[in-house]
Amino acid sequence: MLSSRKFFILLLGVICAAVFFLSREPEEEHVMVRIEQDKTVTVIPVEEYLIGAMAAVVDPEYEIECQKALAVLIRGNLERLRNGDEMVIVTDEPYFDFSTRRSLYGSSQKEYEEKMEEAVLATTGLIAVSGNHILEGNYHAVSAGVTKEGPDSDRVFCDKSMEAEDFFYQKEILKEEWGSITIMEKDAGGYVDEINLNGTVVSGEYFRERMGLPSSNLDIEETQEAYLVTTRGKGHGLGLDLYYANELAKQGYNYNQILDYFFKDFILKKIMV
Repeated sequence: MLSSRKFFILLLGVICAAVFFLSREPEEEHVMVRIEQDKTVTVIPVEEYLIGAMAAVVDPEYEIECQKALAVLIRGNLERLRNGDEMVIVTDEPYFDFSTRRSLYGSSQKEYEEKMEEAVLATTGLIAVSGNHILEGNYHAVSAGVTKEGPDSDRVFCDKSMEAEDFFYQKEILKEEWGSITIMEKDAGGYVDEINLNGTVVSGEYFRERMGLPSSNLDIEETQEAYLVTTRGKGHGLGLDLYYANELAKQGYNYNQILDYFFKDFILKKIMV
């Protein structure tokens, strides 16, 4: 049996342990993102995920205010995927992990990632809200000199985007492989809404993806054996034109002003991350 002294010491130890446990700061809980790539699953906090998500879509040399605007949109898109109060978000959006970024950035990785981390930190938890819903935060690489109008985004002019190195693209589509191709309808900015692909009417975006084209803002020139397709811009053309956003940042626009240029009425709201 324990002596009174040993029992007292043991009891004191239990009390001290209990006091220590109860007085500890509760561990901070984060919303997590589940990434499934190459048959591997990674679960990381939202703010950490943003680095790899931004790396997959933006030129790392773009101005930090442009990157801040992108961080707000990606964070909001993640929040739109959340199911109620669930703490894990599943997404299949483009994402570059650390090793991919190291291979891509080389000796500049530290510099580029520090800028992205600064953009994420400066906008921690911020999303754009329009009315009673989170902004549909579309973005693309380069517009065709004008963006498409969307549910939450305006059609705006982006003249500087026409100076982008990869603004124009051409591809020959053989008639014997795809049959007849006729543009049916375009929007005011020149993006194809409907196109007849060998007797079937499809959307311009479907045609773009099916043919491996960078943009649905296009013209078609017919020859005897093929169609020569010329496209303008890169991406679907909705929402934020990253190339032009970077040009605005160079002119002194902050990230809120950049978002305001491309999107309709919204406010910035802070959420738990």
